[in-house]
Amino acid sequence: MATFYDARMNRTAVATLATLAIALSAYAPPASAASLPARRAPSGMRSIDDGGRILIGPLGNVNSPDAAFRAGLVHMRGYFGSLTLESVVRSKDGTTTMGSFGGQLGGVRISGLALSSYRPGGASQFAVLFDEQSRFAKSLPSLASRLQSVPPPAVAKAAPKKSVSSADLATEIRNVRTTSYDANDGTASARLPEGWKLKGLAEGSLIADGPDGSEVVAGLGIPCVDPRGQLYQQNLALAREMRTPRDPAAGLGVVAEYSPDPAAAYRAVAIALARSARGSLQFTSITEKTIPAPGGMHGAEVTGTSVQNGKSLRFDELVGVGPLGQYGAYQITVTGVVAPEARFVTDEPEMGATLAGYHLNQAQRYAQVQSNIAAGWAASRAGIANMNATTARDQATVNASMQNARAAQDGIDRSTAGFVKYLNGSDVVQRSDGTHLDVSAGTSQALQSFDPQHYTSVPVSQYVKGVDY
Repeated sequence: MATFYDARMNRTAVATLATLAIALSAYAPPASAASLPARRAPSGMRSIDDGGRILIGPLGNVNSPDAAFRAGLVHMRGYFGSLTLESVVRSKDGTTTMGSFGGQLGGVRISGLALSSYRPGGASQFAVLFDEQSRFAKSLPSLASRLQSVPPPAVAKAAPKKSVSSADLATEIRNVRTTSYDANDGTASARLPEGWKLKGLAEGSLIADGPDGSEVVAGLGIPCVDPRGQLYQQNLALAREMRTPRDPAAGLGVVAEYSPDPAAAYRAVAIALARSARGSLQFTSITEKTIPAPGGMHGAEVTGTSVQNGKSLRFDELVGVGPLGQYGAYQITVTGVVAPEARFVTDEPEMGATLAGYHLNQAQRYAQVQSNIAAGWAASRAGIANMNATTARDQATVNASMQNARAAQDGIDRSTAGFVKYLNGSDVVQRSDGTHLDVSAGTSQALQSFDPQHYTSVPVSQYVKGVDY
């Protein structure tokens, strides 16, 4: 778990302190050898004297960067004879807050800086660096350096939240009351629990929000472009040549460097989307479990925690990464859930019911994709007629789009089926005669244990369209 001492803090807050200290030292009077008045540190905090004084300690469970900073100041109440906050700044990612202050300690006028580092899960920290007012500018560099080198205080780990068993969760999912919805384009349908809001149901995908801040997406395909690729670089060169504020990514999708690794791709695209919405997103943990994926795609179940705009989240997503196209375009597909960390287990039944209630109309979606491809061909022919110089590029782009669209859609279908079965605690088993059976996870294990020659588990990549999904 990150603390004041992690790489980010070393590069930002401590570096900022040191830079500020050097700048101020040119205007400060010579440092004195006098010592600060002795005072017992507040409960739970450490006191370190080193050319000034540092107080540092954990904050416990706070729910936002603002709450962390306020809790730290409250914790200092009674230590100083008086304390006046002068100015406050926030780091770019929103998790670190730093404020300058003045006050008195045992009749001595002091100046200092207070820093809070917000981390979910009870690992937030608070530190104060201060010295006699006339010496603080000279003391700050050594205080910042010492803060960087001090071992982190021990932080009690929060007890892990307990999830219900797969069988119990499946029962709770079935008991959730839902309302049915149909996409206007006929490509999908959904059932949402009471109180949930339908944000999107079109082009074979679902986006829905719960009343507690939860979100479910299913069959969501996200077009992306690698900024290092030819498509983006050509658009960038054109924008510069025309000297216009034209967005080089217009019509291309999310700008994020390509990675075949699902966790890395998911992280890069999520951060890019948050940035485009003028928000902040920091991943505090992320893990992946590889799953079979068709059509040259890379698939994984990606789980972890993050902090978005100061809110602690937990996510569980099935992510598919398509191949990188010749000109730098690619697509990732996402099916899964995101919820406030404290609400994730509580909201699992409703999130699971939403995923289970999603249905893709494969025939209609396929027809829609073919129509889009045909429209792309028509646009390509028009472009060829007007600009012969771009013929090869346009044809190659459309060909790549057709191939990627088919592979991506099949990946969406299979991933969705696999994740819904995962949430419901079921599995697809194949008999030796080739018959596929949808059974509970426990039944699957029993069949394979007692008769492995005749029963085997079917991986997602071998699901049969129209039978298993």
